[in-house]
Amino acid sequence: MGRMASEFRYQYRCLRLAWGFLAGRFIHCNLQLTYRCDFRCQICDFWKTEHSAKDELTLDEIRRIGAKLNRLGTLIISLAGGEPLLREDLPAAVAELSHAGHFPIMITNGWPVTGKIARDVMHAGLQEVSVSIDYRDPARHDAQRGRLGAWERGIEALKLLRASRADRRQRVHLISVLMDDNLDDIEPLILLSRELGVTYMVNLYSWNRGQKPRRAPDGQVTRRLLELKGKYPEFVTLTTYIEKLDQAIAAGGIGECQTGRLLLNVDPRGNVARCTETLDEPVGNMLKEDIRDIRRRLYRVQREKPCAQCWTSCRGFAESMFQRPRLRQLREFYRSVRAT
Repeated sequence: MGRMASEFRYQYRCLRLAWGFLAGRFIHCNLQLTYRCDFRCQICDFWKTEHSAKDELTLDEIRRIGAKLNRLGTLIISLAGGEPLLREDLPAAVAELSHAGHFPIMITNGWPVTGKIARDVMHAGLQEVSVSIDYRDPARHDAQRGRLGAWERGIEALKLLRASRADRRQRVHLISVLMDDNLDDIEPLILLSRELGVTYMVNLYSWNRGQKPRRAPDGQVTRRLLELKGKYPEFVTLTTYIEKLDQAIAAGGIGECQTGRLLLNVDPRGNVARCTETLDEPVGNMLKEDIRDIRRRLYRVQREKPCAQCWTSCRGFAESMFQRPRLRQLREFYRSVRAT
């Protein structure tokens, strides 16, 4: 009976998610549980400022935020950071959100992952986890991420997470940030993903927040990545996202941004903004204000402050799902989440 009830709840969540896509509701939330990080990545600014665990959301606050997101219809919640696994209570946070009817997902650098942590987060109900690996050469990845041994720990994390799945529908991805010097690494990394039994995704580097070098790929990349996607079923990034990469690189982003309508960001204190690129422009606080008021402000800022500053995968995923041909997007999304 327990297994049947669990399956019923899972299918019910899937139906609610499908309805969210069809109705154009908020479908994705980046919930930044911490700004703390154990890496010193060249492409990130969070680690350059001291952050305290005392300033982060408690489990009860995470539970309250999950309830409000449920009212928005937001079922995909990306547990982000910093490095989310630095929170010792992360499995409990995953369990809270999963039991409340959400699909918790996460990106990690992989360093904190042990066999116990992998089992705890997967059995708590983590739907999808991506481990960041940017180069096939371990030394280059370690230099980029600012920690010796980062590549080896990331690969070990992928193995542990895949082996710890409680359900074959839980997905484990190797994910790379596409920059100015790693396009030639993409195919070897896809092959590495195949060897590890995981899938592969790519995310265009965003340089707009903070003081970071541009580091955009030099020239066009769309054609090459579409060739690789056609060649390797392990490469599950949505076609529509890849198709707009050349435009995003040339123009510094894609116009008519829909963050604030399809996507929102909640920081470690509960402040709500459109996305991680606009953290200094909060529209309210999830813990202190009515979710309907926050939703109205998000809609308003999306209409009144047009943005074209990035094409990150979180924004790209949400928007790509509403592009034509819709059937292709739904088919590719299913391939990226089906049981393996």
